[in-house]
Amino acid sequence: MNITKGVRNKLFLLLLIMGALPFIIVTVVATSNMSTQLEESAERDGRLRNSLVSEHVTELFEKNFNILHELALNPIIAQYLNSPSTADYRATINLLHDTNTILRDKNMAALTAVDANQLIRTDGSKLVSLSGRKHFYEAMRGRDFISDIIISRSTGKCIVVVEVPVKDRLNRPIGMVQRNLDLVNLQNFIKEQDTDEISVIVMDREGKTIVHSDRALNFEFEHSIDGRYKYIADRMVDKVGTFRARVDGEDSLVSYSRNWITDWAIVTVQPYRFIMERVHERFLEALIIGLCMLTIVVATAHIMAVRATRPIIEITNTADDIVRGSKNVEQLEIDSDDELGKMAAAFNKIRSSRDAYRLESELDKLTKLYNKSTTENIGKMKLKAFREQQPNETIMALYVIDLDHFKDANDTYGHQFGDRVLMEFSRNLRKKFRPNDCIGRFGGDEFVVIIDNLPGMEIVTRKAREIKQVASGLEIDGKNAGITASVGVAIIPQDGTDYDIVFKAADRALYHVKQNGRNGFYYDGAEAIG
Repeated sequence: MNITKGVRNKLFLLLLIMGALPFIIVTVVATSNMSTQLEESAERDGRLRNSLVSEHVTELFEKNFNILHELALNPIIAQYLNSPSTADYRATINLLHDTNTILRDKNMAALTAVDANQLIRTDGSKLVSLSGRKHFYEAMRGRDFISDIIISRSTGKCIVVVEVPVKDRLNRPIGMVQRNLDLVNLQNFIKEQDTDEISVIVMDREGKTIVHSDRALNFEFEHSIDGRYKYIADRMVDKVGTFRARVDGEDSLVSYSRNWITDWAIVTVQPYRFIMERVHERFLEALIIGLCMLTIVVATAHIMAVRATRPIIEITNTADDIVRGSKNVEQLEIDSDDELGKMAAAFNKIRSSRDAYRLESELDKLTKLYNKSTTENIGKMKLKAFREQQPNETIMALYVIDLDHFKDANDTYGHQFGDRVLMEFSRNLRKKFRPNDCIGRFGGDEFVVIIDNLPGMEIVTRKAREIKQVASGLEIDGKNAGITASVGVAIIPQDGTDYDIVFKAADRALYHVKQNGRNGFYYDGAEAIG
C-alpha cells in the first residue's frame, strides 16, 4: 500500500501541474493584454456612440431638407417671391408655419428674396438682410446648405440655418426658404448618450462647440465663444479615427467621426482613468476566478489520481492475497479502454463540423450575402423589434429583386459568366446600403433586401431606383452585362408587420412589375411602375 500511495501522490502532483500550469499561463498573458483589450473595447464603444449621434444628426437634417424642398417646389412660394402681395401673404406664412407642425418643433422658418432681404419670418421678429451670409450665397448658387453656428441678426441667438433655394422654371434661384434650428432636441439626445465615463461633443466645421453632453450650453451666446475643443478638430485627419489627448485636464481616449451631411465633428471622450479602473476590476475578477479554478483543478486532480490508481490497488491486494495463500482470490476484471480520448476526439470533430456548418448555413457560398434561411431569420427579428417599438415613428421596407434576362445571359455565355454577374451585382448592391441593412440571396437570380429605421417614403423609392441602376449599369470585363432588375416592394407597417405577410406583399408587387414589362419597381399605392 505504501508503493500505491507513492504512485497516487506522484500522479496527483503531475495532474495538478498539468491542469494548473496552462491556466496560470493563460491568466498571466490575458492580464498583461487586458489594458490593450479594454482600450480597443473603449474605441469600439466610442465609435458606436459616434455612429448613433451621426445617424441622429443625419435624420434631423434630412427631415428638414425634405420639408424645405416641398416648400421650394410649392407654386405659392414662387408666386410670392416674384410678386409679393397681401392676398398671397397669408397663404405663404401658413405654409411656413406648417413646418413646425410637421416636424413637431418650434423652429423659425423664413422666406428670403433674391436681393437677400427677408420677406416673411414665422417668429414675428424683425426682417433682416442676409447680405454677407454664406448660406444665402450658397442658395443663390442653387445649392442646399447647412450653416455653421452663427448669431441671428434678428434675435441675437446662436443658431444653425438649414436653407434650400427656390427656383423658377428656368432653374434659376429667385429666393430661398430656411429654418433656424435652436438644437435643443439635439442637446437632449446627446445628454442621453452621456455616462459617468463618456462625454460626447459635437463641433461645427470651424471647431466651435454645438452641443456637449456634460454641459447645459446657453444657446443665447455660448456657441459664439466656445472654441475650446478646436484643437481636437484640428487633429482629425480622416473621416473616422481615434487618438490620445488631454481633454479638460485629463489624459483621454478620443474617438471621432465626421457627419457626411453637415461635415460636423462628432467626438467621444473617455478618460483613461476609467479604463484603468476597469483593468484593476478585471484583474481582481481574474484573480478570484483563478483561485476558484485552482481549487477545482486540485479536486479534479485528486479524483483522477484516485480513479487512475484504483486498478493498481486491486492488483496489489490480489497479489498480497496470493502471497498469503488465500483461497478466495477473485478474478480481476479491469476494463482498459480509451473512452476519454475517444470522447475528446468526438467532441473536437463535432465542434469542427458545427463551425463549418454554421458558416455555411448563414452565407451564400457564391455571393457571400446572407442565404435564404438567415435572411428570413433577420427579417423576422427586425419586424419583431419594429412591433415592440413604441411609438413607431419610422417605417421599414422589404425589396424582392429578380434579375431580368439573367437566364438568357447565363445560357448564352455560360455558368461562369452568370456567376460573375451574380457576384458583381451583389458587391455593388452591398455598397448602396448601410452595414446594418439585411441583404440576402434566395437562390438563382432572386435577392431580398430589408431596411429599417426609415423616416419616410422618399428613401424607399430612392433605394428602389438605386437597385435598378446597379443592375442596368452592371459591367463584366468593361462591357454592360445586359441585365435589368424587377423590384417588388412591401412597406411596413402599411403592408403588415408579420414577415410572411410582408414577403407576400412584396412578391405580389414583383409579379405586377413582371406583368408590366419588367425593369421597374412597384409597391401597393404607387401610381405607376418605377
